[in-house]
Amino acid sequence: MKEKTRLLPLLLVPFLLSGCGQVNKYAEHLDDYVFTMKYHKNFNILQLTDIHWNANTSTFESKNYLDKVLAETQAHIKAAQGNDAKIDLVELTGDMFMLSNAFQVDSFLKYFEQKSEEYGFKYAAIWGNHDRHGIYNPNWLGQRFAKAKNSMYFEPNDDVYGRSNFIINLTADGNKGSAVKWQISNLDSGASFSETSVSPFRDYDYIRQDQTKWWLAEHAAAGGTVPGIAYYHIPQDENLKLYEARATYTNKFFKLEEFADNGNEEYASDFLDTAKDHNLRGAFMGHAHNVDWTVKWDNLIVGLGVKTGIELYYAHVDVNSDDPAMKEGLASVGINENFDLIGASLVTITDEEDNIQGEFDLEHLYLNERKSGDFVRWVKF
Repeated sequence: MKEKTRLLPLLLVPFLLSGCGQVNKYAEHLDDYVFTMKYHKNFNILQLTDIHWNANTSTFESKNYLDKVLAETQAHIKAAQGNDAKIDLVELTGDMFMLSNAFQVDSFLKYFEQKSEEYGFKYAAIWGNHDRHGIYNPNWLGQRFAKAKNSMYFEPNDDVYGRSNFIINLTADGNKGSAVKWQISNLDSGASFSETSVSPFRDYDYIRQDQTKWWLAEHAAAGGTVPGIAYYHIPQDENLKLYEARATYTNKFFKLEEFADNGNEEYASDFLDTAKDHNLRGAFMGHAHNVDWTVKWDNLIVGLGVKTGIELYYAHVDVNSDDPAMKEGLASVGINENFDLIGASLVTITDEEDNIQGEFDLEHLYLNERKSGDFVRWVKF
């Protein structure tokens, strides 16, 4: 369902949302939420998060950075998997924009349409909190993604909370009706506003129970046992629960600040608690720029993607730091020089087409532009 009309806290400019009209019941339209792609071994999903394209963005510099990330990822994939391998899907996990206008949105979409044609990938957009802070009608933004040729995006007027709740089923032949091998879920984790229609106060939002029920229905429709990965923007209170209740812990990547979840038990999510018992194998998000912490609990890997690009703030990793988290992170990734915590994240699903075991590799790319030659490191989880 569309968001309630809200005021932009910083600019006090009202969102001009259209009326809700007739609300459709998701249970009667499960197939409408589903996109399909053909599954193959080494299916590659690139996560870009918190790009924050805004009114102060230098589009030349931002495009140049994204060009390098895409080119480096494609080269990395080909070196590991062969010349026919490529980026298959790009997940844009929120905060694509911040205080942007129609020009920035159009430039962003034009860029990803060009790159999807060049590299042969599809891309999926998920709402973050700052995507709602724009000089545009949010309905218009949703329509722009829905109409873009190579974009996978669906935003119905339904009884599921949020805007970007949709499924990408990886099937045997790429068509609906054939066997689903893997399921990629996209969820709207909320706007980081309170639940009143007009409020200057912010509470980091959460995945609602109706979204979890919708996800369970979509998973059941795909066969009920297929492995899956979920992408969304805001880390949930469950991240902390998983960390504290972990049976096994793989130390990798950096945790340089506290968990940026909604911080309010009233807004507790049940998504991961439920989905982990239904073969969800991975859940990846953005939002917290200073973190790319990842934890493994049984068969579920939960983590934050690497912030993409230099817009807004990001973490600087100092090899001489006395901070325990910094030292632990450096030891786990094996890097012995200073760098900024920016880049991208790559998931490669490694299952054979006829032997689905729910296995995937996770790698983080750290890419810093430097005059003396760019800093580029790939670290595998």
